[in-house]
Amino acid sequence: MREQQNYRAAIYCRLSSEDGADHESMSIGNQRALLAEYVQKQGWEIVDTYIDDGFSGTNFDRPGFQRMIADIEKGRINLVITKDLSRLGRNYIMCGQYTEIYFPERHVRYIALNDGVDTLNQTSSMDITPFKHILNDMYAKDISTKIKSTLHTKAKRGEYLGALDPYGYLRHPDDKHKLIINEETAPVVRRMFEMCAAGIGSKSIATTLNREGILSPTEYTRFRKHNPERDGEFERRSFWTRTYVQFMLKNEIYVGSMVQGRQYTPSYRSKKREPIPKKDWIVVPNMHEPIVSRELFDEAQKRMGARKKTIKAKDEPDLFAGLFFCEACGTSMVPKVSQQKYFYYTCGRSHAIGNLACSAHYINRDTFHQAVLEDIRRNARLFSEDTEKAAQKLMELKCADQQKQTAAMKRDLASAKKRLADLDVKLKRTYEDNMSGKLPDHIFAMFIADYDTERETLKAKVAELEKALEKVRDAKADIDRFAALIQKYTSFEKLDRFMLHELIDRITIYETPGMGRCRKGKEKRITIYYKFVGTIQ
Repeated sequence: MREQQNYRAAIYCRLSSEDGADHESMSIGNQRALLAEYVQKQGWEIVDTYIDDGFSGTNFDRPGFQRMIADIEKGRINLVITKDLSRLGRNYIMCGQYTEIYFPERHVRYIALNDGVDTLNQTSSMDITPFKHILNDMYAKDISTKIKSTLHTKAKRGEYLGALDPYGYLRHPDDKHKLIINEETAPVVRRMFEMCAAGIGSKSIATTLNREGILSPTEYTRFRKHNPERDGEFERRSFWTRTYVQFMLKNEIYVGSMVQGRQYTPSYRSKKREPIPKKDWIVVPNMHEPIVSRELFDEAQKRMGARKKTIKAKDEPDLFAGLFFCEACGTSMVPKVSQQKYFYYTCGRSHAIGNLACSAHYINRDTFHQAVLEDIRRNARLFSEDTEKAAQKLMELKCADQQKQTAAMKRDLASAKKRLADLDVKLKRTYEDNMSGKLPDHIFAMFIADYDTERETLKAKVAELEKALEKVRDAKADIDRFAALIQKYTSFEKLDRFMLHELIDRITIYETPGMGRCRKGKEKRITIYYKFVGTIQ
């Protein structure tokens, strides 16, 4: 990298628990002071200081680091400086990617001050940089292993390791690894178990809690941290869901057992968490005061086991999985079956949270299947009987305005291109006249300004016309593709997943408002969006 005199520097500081006992020397304040002093001595400009406090070096998805990268992409920065290589990161693959490829390609100089690394000066210290990256990575792996071992030991002792209080409990003020009952939320937990034991389903429990304005666990945590003077009036953002109610009703923490080790990260470099089989969870009984009795807990488990309604026919996915959505909220419509064996679809959001979130949009499964089947047959028949006529009607539907204007747009495009060519000739002649002395400089400058203005206007017009004409051509090509596709299904007996996914992008259902509270009194509108062409009226 060649020397640059005007460096715009980014100071990057990072600190995390993996950095060991020498916390003071590694502190954010010390890093910032050291680096700022060095940059100022060099006479360089400090654009900004980017800080990640409490973020692991094994992962580069850190807010401060990503903000710095965004500023590099904007061209604000041409120098990055850190205290040492480990501040940049502890993943030797990613560190090498940035120091060896990313920074040089963007003409960004990188300095790791205490390690003597400077990408401008290819000294011997640069030769051992990859080995330092590997050592930093090995250090992170060793720390990760030790932390995991410590946490596992604590979990086996029944110490609470969560970052947040479990709903119904608080962490003990004198020992954050012990739980005490939260008298404000514990009654809600007891009530949930009592409702379940009485035969009330998890969706109905969620609906009841939402209707009564009881804050969900997420909202309750937010509410406890809420400061009206700073944050304004508290606004509810999320609700109780059927899924979270079920999670709580199955959680043995409410009978006094400490349940941990449900998930793990496959690698110390990864943030991804994967589930651990229930038999391998760490469960330590009698670690805190129970909110519900073992008898009530077991009765709730029995009731939940008896209320499974979800369709699991032959363990095959539903025909319309990934295709059928609620138009109102965008959630998938999910297949269900009532205790009377009535098969239907309902809005997934409404099913999980209740009607406070969205209408159920119930529709009989067979009625829906028949409606889709008939629409496919009708369009297949139209295109097979007279492909050209059906394609023309669809073209008129999709591009009515553009089609009418196509001839005029072509004329305007030809005229604009001709005028551009004429301007180029005039520009050349004007330049020659100026060079020969026939045209004074001030007149030449005026002509050039006028020509440039007109040329830019014409270029924009040409681009706009070409885009509009391209849209018409694309629409014609898409309709031709759809015509060939739909005619494959002029004769079929029943729907199948391959056919549906080949023909259809998505299907939505909308329930008209103002039709009364009775579900049967509401009109439902099904809209099918076909591949290439969208809706066909």
